[in-house]
Amino acid sequence: MGPYRIAIATQGTRGDFQPVLSLGIGLANAGHTLRFFANPGHCRMAEEFGLEASVISVEVKDVLSSQRGMKAMEKGDMALLGMAQKFDDEENIGYQDQDWGKVFVDGVKAFKPDLLIWTNLVALQVAGLKQVCPSLPCLFASYQPHVYPTNHIGPILMQRLETEPDQPTIFRWVMDMQSEAMGSFEHCKQMQAKGLGDLVNPHTTPHASFETKFNLEEAPSPFLMAYSPSWWPAYDDWPKEKMILTGNWKIKKEDQEAAAARGGQLFNAGGQHQACVDFIKAGEKPVYIGWGSMMVFSKEHMARLAVGALKEANRRGIIVGGWAELSEESLGDSEEYAELKEFCKSNVLFLKSAPHEWLFPQCACCVHHGGIGTTQASLSAGVPTVVTPVFADQKDIAAKLSEDRHGLGTVHLSECTAKQLGEKIHRCCTDTEIINNCKELADKMQKEDGVATTVEFIGKWMEDEVKSGKWKKKSEALLARLELFHEKFKDLNDPGPMFAKWNMDLAEKYKVIKDYQDYQVETYGKMVGMFMQKKLWTVTAASGCLAREGEGLKTPDCGRFKEFAMLEELETNKTGSRIRVRRIKGIGPKEGWISPAVSGKDIVVKVTKQAQIQEIGAKSMLKQFADVVPPKVSKADFDKL
Repeated sequence: MGPYRIAIATQGTRGDFQPVLSLGIGLANAGHTLRFFANPGHCRMAEEFGLEASVISVEVKDVLSSQRGMKAMEKGDMALLGMAQKFDDEENIGYQDQDWGKVFVDGVKAFKPDLLIWTNLVALQVAGLKQVCPSLPCLFASYQPHVYPTNHIGPILMQRLETEPDQPTIFRWVMDMQSEAMGSFEHCKQMQAKGLGDLVNPHTTPHASFETKFNLEEAPSPFLMAYSPSWWPAYDDWPKEKMILTGNWKIKKEDQEAAAARGGQLFNAGGQHQACVDFIKAGEKPVYIGWGSMMVFSKEHMARLAVGALKEANRRGIIVGGWAELSEESLGDSEEYAELKEFCKSNVLFLKSAPHEWLFPQCACCVHHGGIGTTQASLSAGVPTVVTPVFADQKDIAAKLSEDRHGLGTVHLSECTAKQLGEKIHRCCTDTEIINNCKELADKMQKEDGVATTVEFIGKWMEDEVKSGKWKKKSEALLARLELFHEKFKDLNDPGPMFAKWNMDLAEKYKVIKDYQDYQVETYGKMVGMFMQKKLWTVTAASGCLAREGEGLKTPDCGRFKEFAMLEELETNKTGSRIRVRRIKGIGPKEGWISPAVSGKDIVVKVTKQAQIQEIGAKSMLKQFADVVPPKVSKADFDKL
């Protein structure tokens, strides 16, 4: 089988690149010819292992350290990376220095690969490549399960979406698909308005979003899910034959040590290596703290949090600087932090970098942001883990660690205090159930060889699917579906009929979606009836509306109805100053007593027009995404979602 010429395209942080680097090493060792297409830092890493690489983007560190990136990390919302707001430092990042899409396409065409393997952050570039190189087989790879619909976890970019208590999680995926399709719809309309309709790329039309997210069964290629199935098994509502859980892609310890011996910087603590060895030997197992590419507020804040947490837990620790460049100097010269500096003298070692596979097994506990690669490194080392999530998949990873008792998650890193973090560290270092669970999981994970499994799969897939012509037929069928759907709906001014078609298809495929759609229709009918009886209210105050268990203002509160909640009037007091209501739609307690006005200001009003029932839902969506939606997207557009 083979050998083949294989291109690997990726973008992101070191945690996004190191897994595909390990795969590239495995493929090269199997005799294949490799070329990476990545950002500058990734290319240097590949070259440390003697692999070819081409730059196709700006440095991600420049993006995350920008005003936009820092706001996204501090708020814990990856969607803010795409916010409509402009920032003062935008021009310094270099987005417009080159046509990076063209650089990528030209580079891949020049390399003439037999196969492209790509990850999520280069999706737009790959869509452009598919238009000009339709015969190039492609395999999508993901390091986390947040890439295909399931009713168990939601998509990363819809984490801010507030869903009602009875709304299935899979509806987040429907919203994710529809919002992406809305952007594609607007793009296609703009192309048509310029007389360029014939040049629309089928892979960037609205229906491409549906095919990618909800029709993997008919896709030409499966998804490579590059994480441990022992830790995170496949979900029961996934198309199993198209979701290939390979195991974690990691660079073996001996390969890391060999690269360091050659003078490479990727897995090298440099002159600090011996100091690290001596520190570990000098006392009880240390706690590792490192936040990699994540930053909140300032390096001073993060250094004080790390050292303060170690002091609270009374544990020795190794703190790795990461992109924030944490060091003892980061604590500052203020007398306020003199105790922390004194604690550091005999209890803390700061490192610029360190190889995880070597360091983690020698630690009592690992504290980090919860990147899935770092998390698997600490778990496969058998070490309890504390995750301080920032954004993307990290909140779900923190929750899973806590649920599975392999460690503990904290609140968002920007909200975490030294006392809170210290308590979590202490529990992970002393809780025998967590410690034993981690050892059992590590035994299973260490038996997996994700790289070898993937290398074998690729060879077989190229023979069975590509060389046989099966992939070509499936690819041509996909292209035909995209072109047919686009031709049918391209002249619409309103994407509503397109969304309606998808909703019908999804209702046939997922019972949970059909059941909820039926429930929504029933609920709408009830609200119309309440409106006719003048019993339908809605919350208008941005701060919401406090509900109490009884009519009296001193009875216990039972929660707060959020803005835009739809409420059914059940009874009122004699003066009309207090109303007992039941929640029909929106977020809040099931029922309670409320005041429709406070200090003469209405906070809950009666619905006076039937059309308001749908308008209120659209306003709720628009407000939730107001900072990331371009001004040209109107409330009417959100009505379609």
